[in-house]
Amino acid sequence: MGSVRWSWVVVAILAAILVRLPASTTLTMDEDEPIYLAASVEAGEAIRTGDWSGLSNPRLNPEHPGLVKALNGIAISQSPQPEDLITGLATVRGLSVMAGLVAVGLAAAVHPLAGLALATHTIHAKYSSQGYLDSMPMLWMALAMVLAWRHRHTERHHIWWLIGGCWGAAIAGKWLHGLPGLVLLFFIPGWSARAKVAVTSLVGWVLLDPSMWSGPVDSVLSQTALHRSYADSLTTETSWTAPLLSLVSGGPSRWHPEVFPVSLDALWAVLAVVGLWRGRREPYAHYLLAWMAVPLGVMMLWGTRWPQHTMVLVMPLCLSVGLVLRTTQDSGRSD
Repeated sequence: MGSVRWSWVVVAILAAILVRLPASTTLTMDEDEPIYLAASVEAGEAIRTGDWSGLSNPRLNPEHPGLVKALNGIAISQSPQPEDLITGLATVRGLSVMAGLVAVGLAAAVHPLAGLALATHTIHAKYSSQGYLDSMPMLWMALAMVLAWRHRHTERHHIWWLIGGCWGAAIAGKWLHGLPGLVLLFFIPGWSARAKVAVTSLVGWVLLDPSMWSGPVDSVLSQTALHRSYADSLTTETSWTAPLLSLVSGGPSRWHPEVFPVSLDALWAVLAVVGLWRGRREPYAHYLLAWMAVPLGVMMLWGTRWPQHTMVLVMPLCLSVGLVLRTTQDSGRSD
């Protein structure tokens, strides 16, 4: 990466800090943050006391995988006051912000405009500033997807193991964020590489998700049943178009106008469409489109469609924005 590209990475990260630091320190606790924080504290206590059974069979929030909560728990357990609500919230949000900043840097490394888009997209800004479960797995899956495209013709085995490990970590953080990996398998050439990635991701998922340690099959069945039960219990239904509307409507600027006074989300969506159209004959554009389409299709079919779920769509959308100003050098890097 040239010095100019590094400069743009720094600029994008600085822009992201300017948006996320005020958000992480001033936003009140969101609807789902208390349960995720409590589950992280529970995981931290299990780690601190060596209660591995308690870590693999959590009492709180058992419907979601355990990697993000375990990482939060490790950080919380190192605090002098691990039970303090403010300290715990600051710790969990801090980890989410750090993952979000790395994701912005990754997008900027692919294309400066993509980094700027992700830095200012209010969906990513909000949910990488609060203690949700999405910021870290989004980063891990994005890293796997970017590496897979850049190195899809490589013969170096360790690259595929790294990609598979990142994919497995994404699944171990939140299932939804692992869906783009199916696109990855389709686009990388060669059954050997696909097998390495698939096997490594499965191994990584089992090893990194504490909830899988007591029995992977039972864990998957149990979490699936909990999700179905929750979906069936909802008294109001969201439209199948809700994920798209969340992605482009700039909701955080309406919910928190004092923190996000302006939203460029609609602009980035329009530019992403223009970029995909401009690159419609290029395999890279097809890759980005599929990256968005697979999780979007699942979300449209699934009964629970919350705004934070669209975090899985933000990275490919912002990378598509980069197609608008794509150069010959960029094309040689990704085609």
